[in-house]
Amino acid sequence: MKRVTDAVFRVLVTPGELVGWLILPLIVSVLLTVLAAQMGWNAFLRWEASIPVLGNAITVNSLADLQWYIFAIIAIFGGVYAFRDDQHVSVDVFSSALPRRVRLGLSLFGDLVFLLPFCAIIVWYGWSFTLTAFNSGEGSSYGGLMDRWLIKAIIPLGFALLGIAAFVRAIATIHSLLQPSSGARPGDDR
Repeated sequence: MKRVTDAVFRVLVTPGELVGWLILPLIVSVLLTVLAAQMGWNAFLRWEASIPVLGNAITVNSLADLQWYIFAIIAIFGGVYAFRDDQHVSVDVFSSALPRRVRLGLSLFGDLVFLLPFCAIIVWYGWSFTLTAFNSGEGSSYGGLMDRWLIKAIIPLGFALLGIAAFVRAIATIHSLLQPSSGARPGDDR
């Protein structure tokens, strides 16, 4: 069971591992924005035909949009990574003194009653949020990035991955609870 769970988690956190590299373009974007502000520049490049996402230019506003796009991508996919490693926000201060089986039961309850329904709601509404942006051709009205549906699609995708991770962890937790001599759930080193 642990090998299957670990393999599924490896697949689920791959986007989080990959998007960690986006910190480099984020740094470059911030530096270019600061440079542009100091130099009084507004546009870096302009062209005639509209290009997906970029529109007709790379401007200071494009770079500002890019910064929050990158931050959103890192935060959403990084959440799955943090969940797998049990580094997410939790109430360990209250549960750390409890027996292991009680902690596993609380974790299972939280995953099934709170996390999975929350992920399902975000995926459901995030999908329609994305479709609305796609159908309306939503983009920046102030010279920033276009095709906002692409960044909005990250929301249901990231929460779908988190929901799958919660489901897998719930199954692993049930397995641990049913086998008293077995090891803890993935990521539980207590």
